[in-house]
Amino acid sequence: MLTEPITYLQRCLQIPSTNPLDGEENVATYVYELLTSHGIQTDWIEVSPKRICLVATVEAGAAAVHPKTIGFSGHLDTVSVKISEWTKDPFGGVIEDGRIYGRGASDMKSGVMAMVSMMIELNQRDDLPNRLKLLITSDEENGMTGARHLTARGDADDLDALLITEPTSGFLGYSQKGVVGVEVSCVGKSAHSSSPKLGKNAIDDLYRVIREIKSDRFTMTDQSHPDLGPVVASITSITGGEGPNVIPSKASFYMDIRTIPGFGREQVLQALEEINQRLRQQDDTFSMEVTVIKDIPSCETDRDDPFLQIIADTMESIRQQPTTRVAIPGGTDGAMFSQAARSFPIAVASFHDFRLAHQIDESIPLSEYAETIELCTRLALHSYA
Repeated sequence: MLTEPITYLQRCLQIPSTNPLDGEENVATYVYELLTSHGIQTDWIEVSPKRICLVATVEAGAAAVHPKTIGFSGHLDTVSVKISEWTKDPFGGVIEDGRIYGRGASDMKSGVMAMVSMMIELNQRDDLPNRLKLLITSDEENGMTGARHLTARGDADDLDALLITEPTSGFLGYSQKGVVGVEVSCVGKSAHSSSPKLGKNAIDDLYRVIREIKSDRFTMTDQSHPDLGPVVASITSITGGEGPNVIPSKASFYMDIRTIPGFGREQVLQALEEINQRLRQQDDTFSMEVTVIKDIPSCETDRDDPFLQIIADTMESIRQQPTTRVAIPGGTDGAMFSQAARSFPIAVASFHDFRLAHQIDESIPLSEYAETIELCTRLALHSYA
């Protein structure tokens, strides 16, 4: 394996980019300077302070006939780290026994630097059959605001296909659930706890909403997808109360809903409005408000799409074993890019081990990094019909 790609990854891991503490500006500066120093056209895009995206382009060779624009994408932010729990330096890029350690080694600085290494290797090759576009995003671990911003700018509108090199342990992802996060609030009236009838207890009303959600009347979670499974709704936090002797005037909970194609934000709000109407019929003073905090759509590519088949064949050729197509229960930036003005197949795949993502002493074998670089290179050099 070439030493330069290992150096690229090592340096990338040595630059903290935890979300939300650090932001991506420092590591984006490193990647930007690396790409531009090799003559690759790269746009620096500031989404918000310290939140940086990069869009790099390598044009097809002069001899290319009907070149396709093949997209590659990954994010530079990582989850936080408790340094005291690690046995390795999480920002050291330490290499031991063929493994490289560091926050983001699996998820997903390895995937980003595999694509960067491929772009550097193939830049200005006369025999490059395709135009290559690298979309490096910010804030994926929180709200996918980077991918959302690039999609709104139209940076994905010219793509013919997109590979996202999230860690998948050699599996090929073709669909994923979305996320709708809502805050449900009930408004009551304060009163002294010795005279509760003079007020209206918002916690009592919130409890009534929760009972509806847990009842058979709540049909949201009956919705299902043949590969992704059912819609999953979880109440993950509750707030309320103004004092030990005060009837609470407001109470709320946050609900995380994992959605599927055909069942998204609109259907979630409709299901909650049905609860609102039902409880208002029982009590005309009932008051419930729903605020959407997070909205990440689900997305799906036909599992028999030719681009997915090319990726599967390429992965099988590299590893000499069958490639399994999978539905991904979590989310990736593919959700945002699927909203581009132009439709194109989106695949999520790499050889990096997803089981170590977000873990203490996060690491990957350098052999997996080499395999992912090979995957990206072969896809870039493939002649698409």
